[in-house]
Amino acid sequence: MKDFIATSYEIKSLDERGVVVFLANAFNNVDSDKDISLPGSFKKTLVENFSRLRHFKYHDPRLMPGAIKEAVETHEGLQVTSQLILKTQLGAETYEEYKAMAEAGKQMEHSIGVNAIKSTENKDSGIREVSEWKLWEVSTLTAWGANDKAGTLSVKGLDEMSRDELESELLYLKALLNIRSYTELQLEQIEKQINYLDKVKAGLGAADKHSESTTFAEWRTLLNLNNK
Repeated sequence: MKDFIATSYEIKSLDERGVVVFLANAFNNVDSDKDISLPGSFKKTLVENFSRLRHFKYHDPRLMPGAIKEAVETHEGLQVTSQLILKTQLGAETYEEYKAMAEAGKQMEHSIGVNAIKSTENKDSGIREVSEWKLWEVSTLTAWGANDKAGTLSVKGLDEMSRDELESELLYLKALLNIRSYTELQLEQIEKQINYLDKVKAGLGAADKHSESTTFAEWRTLLNLNNK
């Protein structure tokens, strides 16, 4: 059974030809599944299985926005270079999403499909150190705004947002509207979320006296009071 490890690590570069370089997995970092990838854990699979590696979207083998040109271990972790297929709608759309995220000062998220071949687990902490992975694919994940299964932005996510983060979300979503290849449902979701966040932003005037670290949870309370 495959493990899927999602990340939001740094995108190294994206050029006008659609070549994107990103860190797909970091070494010596405890992920959400309590796994630690050790340096060298991808070395064998990159030698033995590189020709079969795929670049998918949402881990869906029917969706291939790019072709992996290079995958190497660096001192940071697993670095992947992929050529987005700009002559396909999916590849062009994914390229525009990367650009929109970069312009908003945000990172596109990625996930890898792997099997743990060699590992040791600390029974007390539940943390597993993986010394060898078998890598099957790397997937690009969009933010909730571009996902046709996404509803409204979760309250849990908003509760941790600062003013700058809220502005960044709005900038990103508005940039997405320039991508014409989205379905009507996807565009409807994006527009709904922009309208919602605009309403939130409109209620922040009363919170101007708060510091930049004020969370949305506090602003939402003020907004609710203002609407009564």
